[in-house]
This record gives sequence, structure tokens and C-alpha cells, in this order.
Amino acid sequence: LLIITVLMLMHGCSKEPLDESILIEKDRLMYEPNSDEPYSGEVFTNYFTGEKEYQGRYENGLLIEYSYINKDGGVKEPVNGETLMIDSSGLLYEVSRQKPYTGDVFELNKNGGRKYFGSIKGGRRDKLWTYLHSNGQKAEEGTFKDGIKDGKWTFWHNNGRKEKEGTFLNGKEYGKWTYFHSNEQKKKVGNYKNGKSDGKWTYWYDNGREINPIMPELVTIKGGTFRMGSNSGNFHEKPAHTITVSDFNISKMEVTFEQYDTFCDATGRKRPDDEGSRRDRPVNVTWHDAVAFCEWMSQQTGKKVRLPTEAEWEYAARGGNKSKGYTYSGSNNLDAVGWYYDNSSYEPRPVGQKQPNELGLYDMSGNVWEWCADWYDEDYYSRSPQTDPKGPDSGTYRILRGGGRYSLDDICRSANRWYSQGYRNQIVGFRCAQDIK
Repeated sequence: LLIITVLMLMHGCSKEPLDESILIEKDRLMYEPNSDEPYSGEVFTNYFTGEKEYQGRYENGLLIEYSYINKDGGVKEPVNGETLMIDSSGLLYEVSRQKPYTGDVFELNKNGGRKYFGSIKGGRRDKLWTYLHSNGQKAEEGTFKDGIKDGKWTFWHNNGRKEKEGTFLNGKEYGKWTYFHSNEQKKKVGNYKNGKSDGKWTYWYDNGREINPIMPELVTIKGGTFRMGSNSGNFHEKPAHTITVSDFNISKMEVTFEQYDTFCDATGRKRPDDEGSRRDRPVNVTWHDAVAFCEWMSQQTGKKVRLPTEAEWEYAARGGNKSKGYTYSGSNNLDAVGWYYDNSSYEPRPVGQKQPNELGLYDMSGNVWEWCADWYDEDYYSRSPQTDPKGPDSGTYRILRGGGRYSLDDICRSANRWYSQGYRNQIVGFRCAQDIK
């Protein structure tokens, strides 16, 4: 008798089911009042007339199974979601019914297999939902609250392996999320806040090796006042005008294939084509790709990284507050500081092989053109603000500076301006900038 009593205490006497409405939600898990342990056990809710409406079971604070009950006590059969009607407020109804639908639903694929199954409460998706690939493998599974994704969700590839998992809060990604390669090796791990990436992420190759970002080396540029443009240059270099820029950081060299490739590997972007060489050659990308690289570096470093403004670029190219008034960036002899039409043999060159300018910056004349943040306007200089100009508010083209390996010497002058619609070109690269605050 004693043995039977002990066994009953250990296994046979389960908790009495709880009214689900008394459970308290903490960090997306459900708890009994005054308990520090996530709830495990059965739950129910009743119709207002007293009959059981719903029953389910929690494990470690998560709902793992449930069903709706008719007033006669029978389990409510699920309905095909395609038969439900939706009103102007987004609530779902059964045909010819006046009250929003409550109960289980499903929908079938063309091959007869289930497309999804879940439950609806008061006309809105509620509790646990499961979506399936056409081959029957789970595609995604998680909980809804008042029709919005809320709680833990898991996503799978169609081969049954995990793709990603994390938590939604009010329909937006929140907290820690983990992504997986198709072989279930971790791909990336990081945090979201209000649906946006928040803080540094960690990335891995599919062999488990961590991807380490290679941040371009930055040089601090002391702000100052200078004459921007040239009255003897092309029409859009005029008029020469006085500009003051604040302190900022800028890349010592142009961003290389090696640096950009780690960004591609981490984020799943396709690596850009090269001309037979990569690593320390300046990468060639679109304006939007350059911006995306800067945003990723901001995420990894915790400090905002961006493209330089046109004014910052010219101030740095001219040597900043150490300027000696050279025509090109660092010299009046272009062969000493840049790769251009006469000396490049039209081939991409590794960064940093020529002499730097007065600030220790390399290749600001020649090698590849460089994207700036600004829109292009041929008349902008005539109305530019005197302090920290950022270019027009809108436009069709983006600013390019510095000239490239196919350029004649006049094109590589520090004052010269050019523009493009932002497309990728083998002779267009970029360098990064950063505010100092």
C-alpha cells in the first residue's frame, strides 16, 4: 500500500487543470501566480454559460496542444479556412454566422496535403499555428495573440532542418534570433528590437568557422575651413567657395575585396566579380552596396559608419588642415600618388602602393572612382551651405570623386567632380567615413 501511494504521488496524481485566464505572462512564458517556475500542466476556459469551451496543455510555460469544445461536450471539428469570410475589420466568420469564428482551422494544398492548421478565437488567429511545405515538412510554427505573431517561432527548410528561430513581440522580431545554414550549422546570431537588428551579430560559415569582419582602418581628420571647387575647372566645379567641415574619420584606404567579401559571406550577398584578382584590390560595387557595407559595419562596431560627404571627401583629399595646396591628393606629380591612364596599364592595383597625402590617406587620386553620400546637382555649389554641406535633398545621380585607372591626369584633380546613377562599374569603389562624437 505504501509503495502504491508513493507511485501515485510521483506519477498518478496530476495537477488539476487551471483556468487559463489566471496564468501570468513573463518573457513570453506563462506562470502560475506567485510561482517562479514556468507552468506545466492542463488548462481550460469556459463559455460564459459555464460549459467548457477550450482545453490545452502547457510544458515549461509554452502551449503544446489544445482543442476547442462544443457546448454538448464534443470536440469541435476544425473547418477549412478557405470557407471562412473576412469582414472589413479583418475578423473571420463562418458563412451565415453573425459571431466571429472560434475554433480550429486548416487549409489544403493542391496535392491534398495540409498547408497550415491552427486556431482562431473571436475571428483572429490565436495560440499555436503550424505551416507546412508542399512536401509535408514543417515550414514554420509559433503562437499568435489577437491575430498577431507573438511568442516563440521556429522556421524550417523544406528538408526538415531548421532555418531560424526566435521570438516575436506584437508582430515584430524581438530579442535573440538564431539562423542556420541548410546543414543546421549556425549561420548568425543576434538581437532584434521592434523588428530591427539591434547590436552586434555573430556570423559563421557552414563549416562552423566564425566570420570575422575586417573593419577598414580609419584616420581622424581635424575639421577646418577650405576653398572647395575651382574657378578654372569644369562648369560644375564653379564657383569656388568657402566651406567649413567638422571633425570626422575616413578610411585610410579604399575598401578592398577582402573586406567586402566578409560582409558578403556574413549577410548572404553574392560576392562581386573581379578582374582576376581580389584581396587587397579596391572592390567595385553599386552605391547601394557601399551603403549596405557601411550599415553592416555600424552594426558590428556599434558606431555609425557611412559614406563621406562630398565636402568631407574633397577636404580630406586636399590634405585637410595640413594641406600644401597640391593639385592632386598629396602631390603635384600624379605618378607619385595615383594610378591613372599613363601608369596603370589599365589594371586594378592593390591599395596603398603609392605615396599617401598630407593626412596619410592613400589613392584619393586615381585607381578607382569613389562614391560619396551626396546627390549630384551641377549648380549645387552656388547655394551650398557654408558648414558641413550634405548635398541636395534629392536627385538622379550620386557623386563620384577621385578619378580611376583609365582617367587622364586632369580628371584626377582633387577638385574634379563626376556622377553616376549608382550602378556598379569595374572602376568605381568607395571608402568609409564616421562622425566623431
